[in-house]
Amino acid sequence: MINDQAPDALPVHGTAPSVTGSTVGRIFIGLLVLAFAGVTGLFAPFLVMASDGCSEEDARMICSAGAQQIVGGLPVGAAFAAALLAVVGMASRSAAGWGCLLAAPCVLVVSWVVSLGIAGS
Repeated sequence: MINDQAPDALPVHGTAPSVTGSTVGRIFIGLLVLAFAGVTGLFAPFLVMASDGCSEEDARMICSAGAQQIVGGLPVGAAFAAALLAVVGMASRSAAGWGCLLAAPCVLVVSWVVSLGIAGS
């Protein structure tokens, strides 16, 4: 045989890295945020249908084309950004990871508040 000895360069540890409660919590919160982002991205753009009752002389904000684009596009963009933040938060073990997990639902809530504010006015 060419190599009768085990290589000394590879350290062998007796145990696998442990999964702590913090890791499980971070992944669970991240999955909840991903679900919220999916719901936001799929259903919040339907708020554009609030403009169905608009007539030409209607002065409501949702009756303008720009507001309809905001109500339709903002939740989709927010859902994408929140999903990205959630994945970064689940992957990172630092304080920045927890910051990303906290920022993601805030982005989604702001998009809902803005969309509902425009659609309801």
